[in-house]
Amino acid sequence: MGRARKGTLMDEEDQLIELPDGILSIMISFLPLKEAIRTSVLSKRWRYIWTCHSKLCFDSINILGMRVDYNSVSNYQSLLDRQIRRGMFIERVNHFMQHRCKGPKIDYFSLHCHLGKESASYIDQWIRDAAIKEVEYIDLDLSEWCTFRMDQCSFTAYEQYEFSCWTLSTSIKCTIKNLKLASCILNPIPSPNKLISLKTVELKDVNVNDQQLSTFLSICPQLEVLSLVVCNDLVNLKLDVSCHNLKVLSIRDCSRMETIDIYAENLVVFEYTGEVVSFSFKYAPMLAEGYLSFTGEHRLDGLTYALTKFANSVPSLQTLNLLSILAMKVLKLPEIVHTSPNLKCLVLSIFPFDDEDKLYWLSYIFEAFPLLQKLQLNLFSPNFIRKQKGIERLLPDCPHKHLTEVEINGFYGNEHEIELLTYLLKNVVELKVLVVTSHQKVHRGVNKWVQEEGSSRYKLRLESVREWLLSVVPKTIHLKVH
Repeated sequence: MGRARKGTLMDEEDQLIELPDGILSIMISFLPLKEAIRTSVLSKRWRYIWTCHSKLCFDSINILGMRVDYNSVSNYQSLLDRQIRRGMFIERVNHFMQHRCKGPKIDYFSLHCHLGKESASYIDQWIRDAAIKEVEYIDLDLSEWCTFRMDQCSFTAYEQYEFSCWTLSTSIKCTIKNLKLASCILNPIPSPNKLISLKTVELKDVNVNDQQLSTFLSICPQLEVLSLVVCNDLVNLKLDVSCHNLKVLSIRDCSRMETIDIYAENLVVFEYTGEVVSFSFKYAPMLAEGYLSFTGEHRLDGLTYALTKFANSVPSLQTLNLLSILAMKVLKLPEIVHTSPNLKCLVLSIFPFDDEDKLYWLSYIFEAFPLLQKLQLNLFSPNFIRKQKGIERLLPDCPHKHLTEVEINGFYGNEHEIELLTYLLKNVVELKVLVVTSHQKVHRGVNKWVQEEGSSRYKLRLESVREWLLSVVPKTIHLKVH
């Protein structure tokens, strides 16, 4: 019986080995890169099957078999030890890429390792090899091992790797569609060929100034998505006619930014997080969705601008998403209301939604956006609500005839929240749908949000006001409470 079972297993192994290379290559592609490489010991025929793997992810786990945590004192590593590990990493990746060049097309190339200028020749060669194999996605993050100040070793300046567009344009055919760079220097010296296939670019903590970025964009004629995160050498950002295909622009925490000048005929989505800057939308006729989150000491001015002038400067704007931080209860809005007739959806996140808020901004919104159809309020009330001081909220009646859907998240049934909801029910005369939840919805951009479930205590508080909601909300309104 044992011999029969052993024979059956050997027959199955033989059948697997006899499969065509194309089938084996597909099977290999479903394995993580590290596991795919391990199949090379199965037999002589399997020795180089792994070189067909189309998704190359090089990081400390895949290459060194461990994640090095330099923030942990228990994982103390000397400077020499780090250099040895980097050397091992480079040697293994280099060996892998030499064999992988013999394989078919590469779809995805990812390198996550703290490598700098001294490793440039290797990194350039790996990228060139991937480009020759018609790579479509490159993710280069050289910041993963940068956090080792706690290892008690002397910290010396580490010269960053300089990414050159030449490495992508040396292949016969440009195939790259997505480029993601982090913690390096962007060298946009004009390459012999434009990056005509490039659709998406994300730069995070990349050293690039205004002129360099402009030069880079000029060789990316089909670029549709541009994300700039912590690019602190940018001061005066200008998008001109070379960005005619750009559809999404996202800017976050670029601390030295002062002005943003936009001329982009197909721009649809604009996202900005950071300190108040000067915006100029010279030509953005398709811009329909905007997200603004202002930080720093002038955030009040930023929020005032967002509610008064931003939508007017972008007549095509349909959806506006605003994050207010420590601003609403002291917000000073002008007596003369700037109306924006085209805005259809407003998402407003209020952190914190203080119990001293007099809600003046609510009536201003009703007047400023007369054709608003959907309003989403994300409330972040303090955990501790002080005893009410008898705050008098004298809000003018402002009937709104187009608003049909209201969503309130983070509703716990506090007195000032109930006053807000009461005012909404009184003035939103055409309301069809009302959603009230204890969950907190945290937005990070246009259609980018996470929902944090409310604690059991807050859920109980919401349940306690459910009966009140059922009694005050007209039967003609579809009410959802959860």
